[in-house]
Parts: sequence; C-alpha cells; structure tokens
Amino acid sequence: MLQHILTGLSFGSLYALLGLGLVLTFRSTNVLNFAQGEIAMLMAFVTYQIVATLHWPILASIGASLVCAALLGAALYNLIFYPMRKRLHDGQSIVALSLKLAITGLVALYWTAESRVFPKVFEAESYSVFGALISAGQFWTIITGAVCLTAVGLFLRFTDFGLSMRVAAENADVAQLLGVNLRMVGTLAWVAAACIGALTGVLLASSVYLSPFMMGLVIMKAFAALVVGGMTSVLGVVAGGLLLGLMESLVAYAFTPLLQESVGLLFIIVVLLIRPQGLFGGDVRRA
Repeated sequence: MLQHILTGLSFGSLYALLGLGLVLTFRSTNVLNFAQGEIAMLMAFVTYQIVATLHWPILASIGASLVCAALLGAALYNLIFYPMRKRLHDGQSIVALSLKLAITGLVALYWTAESRVFPKVFEAESYSVFGALISAGQFWTIITGAVCLTAVGLFLRFTDFGLSMRVAAENADVAQLLGVNLRMVGTLAWVAAACIGALTGVLLASSVYLSPFMMGLVIMKAFAALVVGGMTSVLGVVAGGLLLGLMESLVAYAFTPLLQESVGLLFIIVVLLIRPQGLFGGDVRRA
C-alpha cells in the first residue's frame, strides 16, 4: 500500500508542478498557457543536448536549461502576450495552443520523434522509505514539488513582487493606480512558470523517457488539477494534483490500472458538480 501511495504522490507532484506554472501565469496575466507542458519538454531536450554535445555535468546542464527557460518565458510574454493583453482572452488562448503545437513540431523535427534515454540525474537508483522502495526520480519529484510550493507561497506572501502579483490578479486597473508595473509582474510570472516547467520536464524525462510527446497526458492531468483545485489558487492546484495522483495509484492497486484514468475524470466531474469554482477557488476575476 505504502508503495502505491508514494507512487501516487510522485505523479501527483508532477501534476501539481505543471499546474503551479499554469496558476502563476493565469493569475498574473489572465493567460491560460496551453504550452506549459511543451516548454517543460523543450527544456528537457535542451538539458539532454547540453550533456550530449558539451559534456557538461548533469547539474550544470540543468542550471543552463533553467537560464534558457527564464529567457524563453520572458520572451514569450514580452513579445507575444503582453502586446495582446487588451485583446480577447480567447485569442490569447488560441495563440498559446498554437505555441504548444509549434514547439512539439519543431522539437520532433530537430530531435526526431523517437524516444530516448535521458542522462542519469541521480546517483542512487532507489531509496527505502519505511520499508517501501521508491525510485530516485519519484523521490526527488516529491521533494521538488514541496520545495517549489513552499518557495512560491513564501514569495507571494512576504515579498513586494509577490504582493504586486496578488494585487494584479485581483484587479489590474487598481494595481496600475497603485503603481504596480504590470509588465514586470507578468514577466516574472512567466519566467517562474517556465523554470518550474523546466524542472518538471527533467524530472519526468529522468523517471520515464525523453520524447517530444511525453507531456501529452501529464499536462492534461495538470489542467485537471488546476480545475479541481481552483483556477487561481496555488494551494488548490497542489491539492488537486496530489489528490488526482493518489486516486489513480490507489485505484490501480485496489482494482486495475485500466480504471485509473476513468476514476480521475469522474472525480473531476463530481467536484465540479458540487463546487464549480474548485476546492479552493473563489470567483475568477478578469482584469
């Protein structure tokens, strides 16, 4: 049982990490970034390429990919989404969806569509937790999720930029009157989301495999966690991701893996029927 709980927590942490990036961009800029998963996948390929061509140590390569992710996030917001900020939100979502498809196509064109083994990130293959074995990738996914959640929570709560992001999420017009630089807030949110995505891509690739299509199902689960937890709630998306991961793992353990996807979707339907705004969400306010 404990083995399946740990597995559920690891996959739930992946959903929560991707969902955390979605919440940051949605709260700060009202853009539902459908390309979040593909940004994560692209940065995993960047890490792979640095290791393969420059022969850098894996940690240095991950650090370089985080820098690339920050630059990409800043560029996407300032070159595409900031100029579109006064247009319809549906148009911004279509652009984000187009980016998703474009990134997948370009990665498949350059690196080919075949799956490959990601460079070894962790020295140990697995760890023993209260007698249950958990792979190193799953263990560090849980730890990374906890660290990112804590860091984002503290940042939003105790820093000036975090306060600016919360004010912008409530009402952009009021935020401007108070002197908040909305462009800086949006840039910071997209940079943070891209960096969290880069870590998620590396963690997933190290646990499973590296492929242009590896994020397809995972990002769907992240969107599910976002909806279940609440579109604007950091705590909600983490709770939604962990609940979804645990439910899938426990259903696979108690019944059959064939049901785990269906039960997760049924859980989403039930939550939205009872509480349409999500478990921790309030009314979604648009700027």
